[in-house]
Formats: sequence, C-alpha cells, structure tokens
Amino acid sequence: MSLLEMFSARYPMARTTFLGALKSAGGTHLAAHENPRKGPAGEALYADIARIGPDDAKRLLILVSGTHGIEGYSGSGCHAAWLASGLFARQAGADTAVLFVHAINPFGFAWGRRTNEDNVDLNRNFVDHAKPRPANADYEAIAEHVDPVDWGDAAARAKHNAAIAKFLGRETHDVMSKAMHGGQYVNPKGTFYGGTAPTWSNRIFRAAVAEHAARAEQVAIIDYHTGGGLFGFVDFFVDDDRDGVTGRDGLSGAAKSRHWFSHATVIAEDKARYGKDAQSETPGNLFYAVPEIVPGKRYTLGLVELRTGEAKTGIDAIRAENWLFHHGDIDSPEGAARADAIRAEVRERFYPASEVWRAMVLRQSHALIGEALAGLAKA
Repeated sequence: MSLLEMFSARYPMARTTFLGALKSAGGTHLAAHENPRKGPAGEALYADIARIGPDDAKRLLILVSGTHGIEGYSGSGCHAAWLASGLFARQAGADTAVLFVHAINPFGFAWGRRTNEDNVDLNRNFVDHAKPRPANADYEAIAEHVDPVDWGDAAARAKHNAAIAKFLGRETHDVMSKAMHGGQYVNPKGTFYGGTAPTWSNRIFRAAVAEHAARAEQVAIIDYHTGGGLFGFVDFFVDDDRDGVTGRDGLSGAAKSRHWFSHATVIAEDKARYGKDAQSETPGNLFYAVPEIVPGKRYTLGLVELRTGEAKTGIDAIRAENWLFHHGDIDSPEGAARADAIRAEVRERFYPASEVWRAMVLRQSHALIGEALAGLAKA
C-alpha cells in the first residue's frame, strides 16, 4: 500500500487505517473512548489512545491528531504513514516510547467541523475554568460582524467584512488578528469559542497524559494542525521548559529548540515580535496543559501547522461553516447547494485533496518526528 493511501476520505476509514498501521508496527491500542454523539451515518465516534515502545520508557513523545476536528484527517494520515514506514525502529532511541492521541475531537473530525460537539474550540478550552476566563475585547467589539447571522446574504457579508477591516485599521478583514482567532468565551454560537468547562475531549486528554507522562522524565508533544499559509510547507511552533530545566544535553529553552529541530518558531520570540497578532498568542491551547497535568518533568511543547494555502480563505471558510451550522438553510435547493459549497471549501482549506500536498507534508512530518525522537535521545 502506498503511504499516500494512509490519508482517508472519511473518519471511520481514517480510524481503521491508523489502527491497522499501529498493529502492523507492533504498537498497542490501549483505549477507545466513545464520544456521546454519533457520526453522520450514525456510527460510533472514538478518541483512541495508543502506544509503541517500552511501557517504562523514560523518554516519551506524544503525537496528537484531531484537536481541530477536520484537521485530524491530515494528522491521522501522517501518523499512520509514519507507523507503516517502520520508522519507529529506526528513529527512536532506547528507552523511548511514542503515545498517540488519535482523533481527540472525533465529532469535529467526522462532521467536518473544527469544533467539538458543543461548538467548543479545543485549543481555547484548556484554561483554568475555576478562574475568570480570558476576555477578548477586540472580538466582543465586533462579534456581530465576525459571526453574523446573515452571512448568506452577499451584501450583508460585505458590510460585515468592511466593518471588521475598519475596526482593525487594515485594508482587508482577512488577517489573523486577535479579534478573529484569539479565542472568546462569551458567544457559544461563535467561532473560536472556548467553552465554560473542560470538555469531554479535554478530560480524556488530561487522563491519558497523567497516566503516561508520569512514568517518563523527558516528554515532548507535537499537536498536529492544518491552516492557511504557503501551500505544502510546515510551520512548527515550540515552547520549551517553562521552568528553565536543563537536560542532559546542557540545553534548555530556545537553545534546545534550535538544537533539536531544523526549523522552529520559538513561541516566546514569536510573541515578542508580533504581539497580539502572534500565531501563538491564544489562550487555552491543548499542548500548554501538559506541564500542568504532570509537573516536574522536562518538557518540549510543539504545535505543527501543515500549510494549505491562503490564510484569508481559511478564516472565511471557518466563519461560513459556523454560520451554516447555527443559522444556515439546508432544506431548500438553493440552501442545500450553498451548504455543499461551504463544506467543500472547508474541507479543501483544512484537508487538501492534492496528492502533491500530501506527499510534501508527509515528508516533512516524518523528518519532524525523527528530530523530536533524536532530541529526546540526547535530552
């Protein structure tokens, strides 16, 4: 089977393909957590926990797919292909294991949404819900324009986009501003909503990390995403030991990132350079929670973005799909046709059909996992 065949068309096949590759590679399927909701065909949806390598390994790499639902197709395909390639035996050092958190948001994965069954963006949900939730004054000021109820009307849509551009002081609304992607906790029917409590996926992720990271000394995590940017290229954002712990290699912080990875954007530097418009300036990210779940370890935290093309088309695709889910008319012939077009656009923005794209990101994913494992071996 070609490695490109590891990329699946539907959630059930993606799960079957991943679990098959895991078994063939000698890994273990540890748990299948069934989501409270069903898939489009009434099928059960699962977040799967799997592992390859020694149970008592002191070095652990955690690979996550599906945090943003539909983006899980790409992460699942990359992980299945890595397993099918037999790269664990060649890339992993002694005393090293890989933990897979597959389809952590299976509802969004199966239904073609970035959000979960409660319209929550998991990468805004990992905040301390016992404290006041982060405010986003920019979003609140233009929420009616970011998430309008009349998106289906072209004239109204143009009016809303012009209002956003005016507020931002830009020529266009299509920018990765805090108002657009910085997370919000006030509009449960809006985009990038962080929720009011830890979600089902949040609780499952925390339990898996608590069990497996507790046995390790050095832990790295790579959370797989897709998003706008130069087609077929990969951006890797890294946040290192927040307590400044130095490993056996004598490295910590940004120095460790640059030593481990051939290219990485260090999050602290990203924030310093771009301020509130930094790619990483968002609250509640899943990978940030790992050191809080099991303190006292040496951590390297990473989020990978597999770039799919212009960012602006991705932003509007998110807004359109959110409108469709909450307010769209899908019963009339015209409404059904528009719904099909919106869903197709979202899928292409976050899971391109191009085999060239899949081959490009697969090659870079293999290299990234290899660099993480090599870094763990020296840490």
